[in-house]
Amino acid sequence: MEQIKNDILDYLKNNSFMERETTISDSDSLTQNGIIDSIGLLELIDYICERYSIEIPEDMLTPENFDSLKGITNLITRLAK
Repeated sequence: MEQIKNDILDYLKNNSFMERETTISDSDSLTQNGIIDSIGLLELIDYICERYSIEIPEDMLTPENFDSLKGITNLITRLAK
C-alpha cells in the first residue's frame, strides 16, 4: 500500500497544482487543498486505470474514494486483487 501511495503522490506532484515540496497527510482533501480539480481528477482516474490495469466501476467514482491519498490507495488495493 505504501508503494501505491507514493506512486499517486509522485503523479500528483508531477501533474497537478501541487508544489514538489508540499506535504499532505493521507486524509487531507485533495480538492479542498487545491491540489486537484475536476479535469485533474479525470486525468488521475485514467492514470490509475492504466498504471494498475484496473477498471473502476461507476459506483466507485465517489469523493470518498478520490479526495484523499487514503481513499485512492484503498480503492486501488481493493480493485487490483
